[in-house]
Amino acid sequence: MNKIILIALGFLFISCEFGNEVYQATGAFINSKNIKIGTVEVIEQGTGSNFRIQLETLTPGFYAMHIHEKALCNTPDFTSAGGHHGLRSDGTFSGDFRPIQVKNEVSKYTGKLKKFNQIIFLRDIFLDPKSDSTILDEDGSSIIIHESPDGGARIACAKIKKKN
Repeated sequence: MNKIILIALGFLFISCEFGNEVYQATGAFINSKNIKIGTVEVIEQGTGSNFRIQLETLTPGFYAMHIHEKALCNTPDFTSAGGHHGLRSDGTFSGDFRPIQVKNEVSKYTGKLKKFNQIIFLRDIFLDPKSDSTILDEDGSSIIIHESPDGGARIACAKIKKKN
């Protein structure tokens, strides 16, 4: 019986891949007054990346959110972040999130206002610097939140940087 277990463990050990890096990134959202209003954690996974977005202090409503070309969040208007990341041949961008909805909900457990907290998957967005559609290229990337679901003014920004 012990031999069977040892053989099974040997096959398991041999079948494991070594040296595969798990690419992760983080960022902190700031508003136009340079005040931190949330965080983002990114993990590359399979055909894209998962973004865990946590936000505070946004007025309830719908907002557009996009990945932009540069890791620059100069206040007050965040235009330093450049245009949208990942222009496709059909005119869409790989870095577009669906509009997010911030709700005005009170937790039944704490009695306090709930924060926006969602995990959103974006296909074809990668953290591996060797990938053509990486958001961790030489000038980095940022996530911009716009004032309405159709875009408009840039009201918050998070620089995306590799997690150590």
